[in-house]
Amino acid sequence: MNVKVENKERIRMVLPVGLGPECLKEEWCLEILPRKSKVLTFWDTFEWGIWFGERVLFSCGNVYHLCARDNNGWLGPVQCEEEAVGRRRFWGEFETPSMREILEGLLGLRGLAPVAEGIFGLRQCELRNDMGKIVCRIEWTTVSTGEHEEDVLLRYCQVMPLLGYEFESTRVVELLTLRGARLSGDGPLDILLHHSNHLPQKYTLRPSFGLTRDTPAREAVSRVVRTVLAIATRNVPGIIEDLDTEFLHDYRICLRKIRSVLSLVKDVFPREATHRLRRLLGELARETNRLRDLDVYLLARDEYRGMLPPELRKCLDGMFDDFSAERECEMRRTASRMQKRAHLRLIQELEDFFRVDARHEHSPAADLPVGLLVYQCIYKRYKKIRKIAAGFGVETPDEMVHQLRIEGKKLRYLMEFFSELIPREDTAEAQKLLRRLQGRLGDFNDASVQQKSLLSYWNQNKHGSEVAFGLGGLISILYHRQQQARERIKHELDEFCGGSTASAFKRSFRLPVSDPGTNAS
Repeated sequence: MNVKVENKERIRMVLPVGLGPECLKEEWCLEILPRKSKVLTFWDTFEWGIWFGERVLFSCGNVYHLCARDNNGWLGPVQCEEEAVGRRRFWGEFETPSMREILEGLLGLRGLAPVAEGIFGLRQCELRNDMGKIVCRIEWTTVSTGEHEEDVLLRYCQVMPLLGYEFESTRVVELLTLRGARLSGDGPLDILLHHSNHLPQKYTLRPSFGLTRDTPAREAVSRVVRTVLAIATRNVPGIIEDLDTEFLHDYRICLRKIRSVLSLVKDVFPREATHRLRRLLGELARETNRLRDLDVYLLARDEYRGMLPPELRKCLDGMFDDFSAERECEMRRTASRMQKRAHLRLIQELEDFFRVDARHEHSPAADLPVGLLVYQCIYKRYKKIRKIAAGFGVETPDEMVHQLRIEGKKLRYLMEFFSELIPREDTAEAQKLLRRLQGRLGDFNDASVQQKSLLSYWNQNKHGSEVAFGLGGLISILYHRQQQARERIKHELDEFCGGSTASAFKRSFRLPVSDPGTNAS
């Protein structure tokens, strides 16, 4: 081995069983300090935001440490730390500005949960030459899950060179290598995660399904539903434990997507079975409607307060206290429902229906190439949006704006589900415009729903005049936002339905007259 140690460059080495500082006694005098032990708890989110952000967050005692992470799970330099009595779940609960800033980008709305825990035993060792001078320092570390020798998962050391004694440090590395030490290997966090079988994995609401244009439609839709349903069920434990609001949000999105694909790509399964499944999905979603509404209102607390003058902000405190209390009750009800046999039976029925080996009666579009069917669906959906857009203006009723939002969402789901079949070079701009249009329609809908909710709250509670002032001001601002969103929708519609986008849709999705058709409207 040829390793040249530079000044202050730490050398980390993975050690075999039984190799300790005693092996260096032949060449140096050793002073081994007493062993210290500490428990490290590692934290991350359901989406592994900290891990994939190439950082590590761990707590030891009452102190949280945020540090860099290399590819093998080794802990790098500490970037910031904070003493905190009690558990921290969200980035906003930290007080140190640097900690808050970094964690906000890594966590978003996600909550922290423990992902691994280990006992780190540390022995520090000083090597002295014949003159009694310290020529090298070494830290010997064990990582274990218990107090017994068989619980040790990793042994490693760090050789810390001293200025002017680089040769001695190089010699230490050589001797350790001759006795089986390695300069590379999995770090403590990797080892602990593997031991607990809790491995980081990418999470997305937009997975790939491995489809081609010639995949039979029933097989393609079944594959889509199985994948999205699996994502939905992965979120259920997080909902029951109330780790953060994103579990419920993603669960509901998955149910909505499955329900949509069954209605958009018609005649793939027998109609009666399709209607029944859509009804079941609707029941599952309705179970969580109120809880999601309360989550949205409570997440908007700071935004709502920021809309009002300082002297009116306290007027909203009572409303948010009421929402918080109601949410606690609704959370318990939702968690209880999700653990009942009736709920579990519904999920099982959905999973069984879309199994790979499931058998169903014939239906008209079951064996059609999915590309043919989806292209027809996309083009018809786009034409519906253009038809609504032709009469859109400042006087368009709210109900029509709502319908436009639903049609846009259906088109977006189609293009998202079957993105593997869509020519990106011709439709990238159109999809960007669709996302922008959906954003404006979402702004309009949010402002509309929030106004109705606040009015309903006022009618049910009839608080004093101060609260009335606060709610009235808030509703007025939301109404103004809604009107602004309406104007922006008109602009986005003109772009999305304009000549170049219409040509792109026609060029990409309009089928030749000779192609066989199905009832895909």
